[in-house]
Amino acid sequence: MVKHKKEKHFFSYTKSVIKATTQSIKRNSLMSFASIISVVAALLILGLFLIFTLNLQYITEHIEEALQLKVFMTEDFNADDAQTVISELEKIPNVDGVTFESKTEALDQFSASLEDYSGLLEGYNDSNNPMSDAFIVQVKDPAQMMQLKEDIEARTDLKISYVKYGEEYVDALMKFSQFSNIFSGVVMIVLSIVSFFIIYNTIKLTCFARRREIRIMKYIGASNWYVRMPFILEGTFLGVAGSAAAVLIIRTIYYYGVVYVNNSVYIPMNSSLMPPNEVMLPIFTFFLVYGVLIGVFGSIFSIRKYLEV
Repeated sequence: MVKHKKEKHFFSYTKSVIKATTQSIKRNSLMSFASIISVVAALLILGLFLIFTLNLQYITEHIEEALQLKVFMTEDFNADDAQTVISELEKIPNVDGVTFESKTEALDQFSASLEDYSGLLEGYNDSNNPMSDAFIVQVKDPAQMMQLKEDIEARTDLKISYVKYGEEYVDALMKFSQFSNIFSGVVMIVLSIVSFFIIYNTIKLTCFARRREIRIMKYIGASNWYVRMPFILEGTFLGVAGSAAAVLIIRTIYYYGVVYVNNSVYIPMNSSLMPPNEVMLPIFTFFLVYGVLIGVFGSIFSIRKYLEV
């Protein structure tokens, strides 16, 4: 019997809170709309930078995965020993894979890269091929490429002429990757703090506009949580509504942005922007959680002052 009364009281309380929240949003529709717009504006800035950060990391990782060393062999190297060399190179730490490129293949690829000027190489054949046999080495950790180069060059028994990987380009890429990660983290923290205070102050204005209503409820005996819950639900609704609107806007902008960039902008190493379905899932999850947390905590902190009667 007691349990039944508690359940009845709970449903009655929940119903009254939901009703109070709905009425509050309707009565303060202009303020509620302003709150949603503030949430959308804050999350748009945060979301666009988040997309930039995700794509920067995505492109950087793609370029890092494409980095490789090229091991050029001496003129007396016998292509029949290629498999033996591959086995020896794969034993070296940080080597992810090795493929052999014969001097004939290298000449054909170079000729193809010249396109309309490929005729300049017509006089070359297997007997006077200026290219060298080479091994293309894929690396596990691009940050250790210099060490890998030294380890390969130390294998004097493999008839290695020299090893090349574009030191300046790789070093610049590594430094840029480290800088972008630190910079992105700092900016994300700053934008998160700014977004919080924008939404917090917006909800605070809502509480200020309804301060008399809050005090009347306190005077007639309403508990702090009874007064607080409609505001928390209202803040949650505003946060989620703003998040949903921001996601829809960002999704539209990003979809057309990907089409334009992939078709019109050069990205190194044949990389591309993240597919929309991959980037929108983490953003949707982040926005949903962010909107709820901002709405809840913003409401709790905003109304605390007006509960002191």
